[in-house]
Amino acid sequence: MAPASDISVLITDDDASVLSCVVEIVEGRGHRIFTARSGTEALTVLRTERIQLTILDVHLPDMTGFDVVETYREGSWIVEARRAPARRERRSVVPTIFMSGDATPQMHQDCDSKGWTLLDKPFGANDMRRAMDRLLGVA
Repeated sequence: MAPASDISVLITDDDASVLSCVVEIVEGRGHRIFTARSGTEALTVLRTERIQLTILDVHLPDMTGFDVVETYREGSWIVEARRAPARRERRSVVPTIFMSGDATPQMHQDCDSKGWTLLDKPFGANDMRRAMDRLLGVA
């Protein structure tokens, strides 16, 4: 087993078998893992935990994976203990890998233009590992 990592990864997919497979790949890297089965659950984790990498299915039951990233990025009303009043804050983008069973060339182009990675399902474990390494800056 790989040594423990300080990197926290959020994996979101409504398909239990895909979620389980991706968790297994990420666990092999020793990263701390959070899982979600919907966009709403993913946003809750993103708002409460320090996530360094998100792995999102494009098609979730309540919104798209793209919507999750854009909603999180837009931020929410944040009240800081030493600063009032509340203010709207734009959050930085968390490195993201999207997964899709029906990705189009346009989806790939859109992801590339935003610095996101899109993996076509089914993908191999090595494809996911390479994408993770690239986004996390691992040699």
